Amino acid sequence: MQQPTEAHRASGASTAQKIVFGLIAAAILVSGIPFAGWVFDAPSLKSFGVSGYPMWPLSAAGYLFLAAGFLASIARHRAAPWLLAIPLLIALCVLVENVADISPGIDRLLFGDQVGRFVAEHPGRPVANSVATYGFLGLALLVADRRHQASAELANLLASAAFCFGLASALLLLFIAPGHEAALRIFVAPLPGSLITVALATAFLLWRSEAGWALLLTNRTRGPAFWLMLPLIIALPILPTLIARWGMRAGPVAAPETELLAVLANVAIIGFLLWLSVDRFRRQQTALQDVTLALDVAAITLTRPDGEITYWSRGCEQLYGWSAVEAIGRKKYELLHSRYGEGGPGEPPYPTGSAERELVERRRDGTEISVLEATQVHERPDREPLFVLKMLDISERVRTESALRLSEARLAAAADTHKISISHWEVASGRLELSPGSEQRLGFPPGSLSTFEQWRAAVDPEDIDHVMAVLARAAAEKQEHIAYSYRFHQPNGLVRTIEGSSRCSYDETGTLTTVVGTHVDVTERNERETALQLRSIVDTIPDATIVIDSAGSIRSFSAAAERMFGVDSAAAIGRNVTFLMPDGIAAGHDESIARYLVTGERHVIGTMRELTARRADGSPFPIELNLGEALLGEERIFTAVIRDVSDRLAAEQRMSDLNSDLAHISRQNAMSELAADLAHELNQPLSATANFLATARMLIEKGESGGRVADLLRMGEEQTLRSGEIIRRLRAFLTKRDGEMQVESLELVVREAVDLVLFGTTKLDIRLTYRLDPSADTIFADRIQVQQVLVNLLRNAVDALRSRDGTRQIVIASRATDDDFVEISVSDNGPGLPDALRDQLYSRFATTKAGGAMGIGLSISRRIVEAHGGTLVAANRPEGGAVFRFTVPAIGELDE
Repeated sequence: MQQPTEAHRASGASTAQKIVFGLIAAAILVSGIPFAGWVFDAPSLKSFGVSGYPMWPLSAAGYLFLAAGFLASIARHRAAPWLLAIPLLIALCVLVENVADISPGIDRLLFGDQVGRFVAEHPGRPVANSVATYGFLGLALLVADRRHQASAELANLLASAAFCFGLASALLLLFIAPGHEAALRIFVAPLPGSLITVALATAFLLWRSEAGWALLLTNRTRGPAFWLMLPLIIALPILPTLIARWGMRAGPVAAPETELLAVLANVAIIGFLLWLSVDRFRRQQTALQDVTLALDVAAITLTRPDGEITYWSRGCEQLYGWSAVEAIGRKKYELLHSRYGEGGPGEPPYPTGSAERELVERRRDGTEISVLEATQVHERPDREPLFVLKMLDISERVRTESALRLSEARLAAAADTHKISISHWEVASGRLELSPGSEQRLGFPPGSLSTFEQWRAAVDPEDIDHVMAVLARAAAEKQEHIAYSYRFHQPNGLVRTIEGSSRCSYDETGTLTTVVGTHVDVTERNERETALQLRSIVDTIPDATIVIDSAGSIRSFSAAAERMFGVDSAAAIGRNVTFLMPDGIAAGHDESIARYLVTGERHVIGTMRELTARRADGSPFPIELNLGEALLGEERIFTAVIRDVSDRLAAEQRMSDLNSDLAHISRQNAMSELAADLAHELNQPLSATANFLATARMLIEKGESGGRVADLLRMGEEQTLRSGEIIRRLRAFLTKRDGEMQVESLELVVREAVDLVLFGTTKLDIRLTYRLDPSADTIFADRIQVQQVLVNLLRNAVDALRSRDGTRQIVIASRATDDDFVEISVSDNGPGLPDALRDQLYSRFATTKAGGAMGIGLSISRRIVEAHGGTLVAANRPEGGAVFRFTVPAIGELDE
């Protein structure tokens, strides 16, 4: 017979709990309805329609507190005893009143006026049946939580008595003969009280079903049909009496025959219920015997919490050699001299909660076996817990595991000797297992490379793609063996070179499941091979190569270094490299190396630096230094590749001077081309000044007042100052000078350049538009050089527009870029750039202008922009015309 599972038991318990709460809720509702009848003076609510048997308000209050105490008891709330004390106190007061024949007025404590209108012996006083319910159920709830079987059985007995009193009261209420109402009134509870008593008593018996009433125990066979039949089973003995009562009232059958039929029907029903109980008991006994036989074969024992054996199966007798008579009553762990297996705690084992553990135990013949002990704790209400122990002989498995560990230890020793790591990767889970010592050899703490992603994060990013490609190709082609190499980054920043080979395994669908491989550290081997190759290379390259150790001592000095510094390699090797440096650099060199070895922060390594070196004769010279780092075994070395840049710097200086002269010539050439426009521009303010002065002289000669003369003189002064401002700008633009980088206003720089170019173009009717970004107005540049670029671009735009008919337009715009630069653009709506000239647009002497134009403006402009770290580009606009864009460094707001 299949035993109920934990899920079935939990489901049955949940169903019973819902029924318990439903019955309590029904009892509260039934108690509240009569109480509401007293509140609203509704007679039909007070007695549920049974005239002459109202539920007194004090009785309704007692039932409400009893139901509330029941709920508090289920929730184990500390208010439960106080709630239950109220119905018990009511019962005690009623008993004292009845015995002592006194009426202190408690009966009319609630709704006294309404109660006084009833004609009864003691109106308002709870009847004996209600008092019995308060006493029985109240005491049952108080003793129910005590962990003693006797208390639990007493509580169920009291609840059963209350159930009988409620059921009997309901029957008496239905079958009281005429003329006997007054005699039985004190014993018969009102209909609401009888219903409440039956509901609360049934709820209690369901709640505490494990202590008795086997018919109410829950197991997997009890589904919804059982709970529907339970009220029917309880009500079956009542049905014959009800039918007989109806027959006597109907009249066709005589009373004696009717009562006899009712008795025979009750006997039949009781016999049927007895047969059901006996049959159920027989089935349970059969199932229990089957389970006992099955359990007896296994090595199972039952113990008390202190380890005392209370049951010893035949399986235990066969496993340990101790008979049940010898084992029962003794402590299990003392009898078997139990101890934990290898790697377990040192102290002796003792009974624990539900768990599994490996133990070594001694049989009766003195031999030891390894067992896996599984413990389950069975909590029993009102009794001490029961420990169920199941033992499984795992001696063979332990011996196999011990041999395997010994084999693994030997393999690990061999792998450690040759620095070989063995890996096992489960592809689906990502779990990675490495042979002992592998992580430590790579500089990682144990357990830090337990997943594929952790291993992948330590592989050099340039190599991981290659390794993954090898794996992907192997999976696609179902290859069994693969080989690869990669660089591995250690936590201390050093890099190791690893060569690996692996075997791939696939499942029945062809999916890659596991990869088992070996990994060998070949860093030292590669370094030795690389050192031999570098030695031959170093002797052939033209740049000087110097190798130093972590103390700054020279370990290698190439032939090119001998020629560059004028020092023989034999004299240089072994000395500190600082003798090749100026005093200012040499003073902090050794300290910089020591600081790098401690912090690992790189300032020179991996970057190109321009420094000053010192020859053997003490003369300084400029060099370019590239410094690298490497490991030779356990030794850290630094390799410096040095290039003498004296000739290059001298050539750059000469080129810079030539570019400066060429830029100056370009500005002079631009002014020579603008000479006519300049003369026209100066002629206007000078002519106006002459006119103003002549008019003022005439007014003075005529004796005019001083006001008009003063205005004419002021206007003449303004025109004179205008002429001077034009001349000042031209002088500043033409002056040959060194570059001066400083903070400038872009708008001011642009407008001054516009004034230099567009003062003579009025006749061309050019419309100039500014689209300058106010947030990008501050630049860090040489004002004159930026203006020279703008002048060249504006002159080119004006020349392009001369041949255009219709509207002529130039747009000057600016915007901030994402790289801390400001982009300035000059666009026009002219004919655009010819395709043939676009590729050589920035070459010197390339021009689209006729006549004697030199064609160096854009070339110089591009060099100026690149000297500022920016770029100059040109393009044709889709809507027609050309646009030139160049960038210069931006600077944030000055107040930031």
